Amino acid sequence: MSHHHQQPHMLSEQDQLPRLPIPPLRQTISKYLESIVPVANDDIAALAETNRRASHFLRAAERLQQRLIEYEKTQPYSWLEKWWFELAYLSWRESLCINSNYWIAFADDPNAYGLAVAPEQLQPG
Repeated sequence: MSHHHQQPHMLSEQDQLPRLPIPPLRQTISKYLESIVPVANDDIAALAETNRRASHFLRAAERLQQRLIEYEKTQPYSWLEKWWFELAYLSWRESLCINSNYWIAFADDPNAYGLAVAPEQLQPG
Protein backbone atom coordinates (compact mmCIF):
# COMPACT_ATOMS: atom_id res chain seq x y z
CA MET A 1 0.00 0.00 0.00
CA SER A 2 1.60 3.26 -1.04
CA HIS A 3 0.91 6.58 0.54
CA HIS A 4 0.85 9.17 -2.20
CA HIS A 5 0.94 12.77 -1.03
CA GLN A 6 -0.13 15.38 -3.50
CA GLN A 7 2.45 18.12 -3.94
CA PRO A 8 1.20 21.71 -3.58
CA HIS A 9 0.89 23.73 -6.75
CA MET A 10 3.43 26.46 -7.42
CA LEU A 11 2.67 29.59 -5.37
CA SER A 12 -0.29 27.90 -3.64
CA GLU A 13 1.37 28.52 -0.28
CA GLN A 14 2.45 32.08 -1.10
CA ASP A 15 0.17 33.65 1.49
CA GLN A 16 1.77 31.50 4.22
CA LEU A 17 5.24 32.99 3.70
CA PRO A 18 6.45 35.79 5.95
CA ARG A 19 6.50 39.23 4.35
CA LEU A 20 9.81 40.52 3.09
CA PRO A 21 10.99 43.13 5.59
CA ILE A 22 11.98 46.62 4.57
CA PRO A 23 15.57 47.06 5.68
CA PRO A 24 15.96 49.86 8.23
CA LEU A 25 17.55 52.82 6.48
CA ARG A 26 20.05 53.74 9.20
CA GLN A 27 21.18 50.13 9.56
CA THR A 28 21.60 49.79 5.78
CA ILE A 29 23.72 52.94 5.56
CA SER A 30 25.77 51.86 8.56
CA LYS A 31 26.50 48.49 6.93
CA TYR A 32 27.43 50.25 3.72
CA LEU A 33 29.86 52.54 5.51
CA GLU A 34 31.45 49.56 7.26
CA SER A 35 31.79 47.70 3.96
CA ILE A 36 33.71 50.47 2.21
CA VAL A 37 36.44 50.77 4.85
CA PRO A 38 38.58 47.98 3.32
CA VAL A 39 38.00 49.38 -0.18
CA ALA A 40 39.01 52.91 0.84
CA ASN A 41 42.48 51.62 1.63
CA ASP A 42 43.17 54.11 4.44
CA ASP A 43 42.10 57.08 2.31
CA ILE A 44 40.81 59.19 5.20
CA ALA A 45 39.57 61.97 2.89
CA ALA A 46 37.54 59.51 0.81
CA LEU A 47 36.03 57.95 3.95
CA ALA A 48 35.12 61.38 5.33
CA GLU A 49 33.50 62.41 2.05
CA THR A 50 31.57 59.14 1.86
CA ASN A 51 30.33 59.59 5.43
CA ARG A 52 29.26 63.14 4.62
CA ARG A 53 27.37 61.97 1.54
CA ALA A 54 25.78 59.09 3.46
CA SER A 55 24.50 61.55 6.09
CA HIS A 56 23.08 63.78 3.37
CA PHE A 57 21.46 60.78 1.70
CA LEU A 58 19.94 59.65 5.00
CA ARG A 59 18.22 62.99 5.48
CA ALA A 60 16.81 62.91 1.95
CA ALA A 61 15.91 59.22 1.97
CA GLU A 62 13.91 59.15 5.20
CA ARG A 63 10.90 60.52 3.32
CA LEU A 64 11.35 57.89 0.60
CA GLN A 65 11.64 55.18 3.25
CA GLN A 66 8.32 56.27 4.71
CA ARG A 67 6.73 56.16 1.27
CA LEU A 68 8.07 52.62 0.82
CA ILE A 69 6.57 51.59 4.16
CA GLU A 70 3.19 52.99 3.09
CA TYR A 71 3.46 51.34 -0.34
CA GLU A 72 4.28 47.98 1.27
CA LYS A 73 0.94 48.05 3.06
CA THR A 74 -0.87 48.10 -0.30
CA GLN A 75 0.91 45.06 -1.74
CA PRO A 76 -0.48 41.55 -1.36
CA TYR A 77 2.83 39.77 -0.72
CA SER A 78 5.87 42.02 -0.86
CA TRP A 79 6.96 45.58 -1.50
CA LEU A 80 9.59 44.19 -3.89
CA GLU A 81 7.45 41.79 -5.90
CA LYS A 82 5.97 44.14 -8.53
CA TRP A 83 9.28 45.90 -9.14
CA TRP A 84 11.16 42.62 -9.35
CA PHE A 85 8.78 40.99 -11.82
CA GLU A 86 8.19 44.01 -14.04
CA LEU A 87 11.58 45.70 -14.07
CA ALA A 88 14.32 43.39 -12.91
CA TYR A 89 12.98 40.12 -14.27
CA LEU A 90 10.70 40.71 -17.26
CA SER A 91 12.12 43.86 -18.85
CA TRP A 92 15.87 43.28 -18.41
CA ARG A 93 17.14 41.72 -21.62
CA GLU A 94 20.90 41.40 -21.14
CA SER A 95 22.88 38.20 -21.38
CA LEU A 96 22.27 36.42 -18.08
CA CYS A 97 25.62 34.69 -17.73
CA ILE A 98 27.81 37.75 -18.21
CA ASN A 99 25.55 40.26 -16.46
CA SER A 100 24.62 38.26 -13.38
CA ASN A 101 27.67 36.11 -12.67
CA TYR A 102 30.52 38.49 -11.91
CA TRP A 103 32.85 35.63 -11.05
CA ILE A 104 33.12 34.91 -14.77
CA ALA A 105 34.13 38.51 -15.46
CA PHE A 106 36.83 38.65 -12.79
CA ALA A 107 38.32 35.15 -12.78
CA ASP A 108 40.83 34.25 -15.48
CA ASP A 109 40.04 30.56 -15.32
CA PRO A 110 40.14 28.43 -18.46
CA ASN A 111 37.73 26.03 -16.77
CA ALA A 112 35.27 28.75 -15.75
CA TYR A 113 32.41 27.03 -17.50
CA GLY A 114 33.11 23.64 -15.91
CA LEU A 115 35.03 22.36 -18.90
CA ALA A 116 37.93 19.96 -18.50
CA VAL A 117 39.85 21.93 -21.13
CA ALA A 118 39.91 25.58 -22.15
CA PRO A 119 37.24 26.49 -24.76
CA GLU A 120 39.84 27.40 -27.38
CA GLN A 121 41.29 23.86 -27.15
CA LEU A 122 38.00 22.21 -28.03
CA GLN A 123 37.89 20.71 -31.51
CA PRO A 124 34.65 20.17 -33.40
CA GLY A 125 33.90 16.44 -33.45
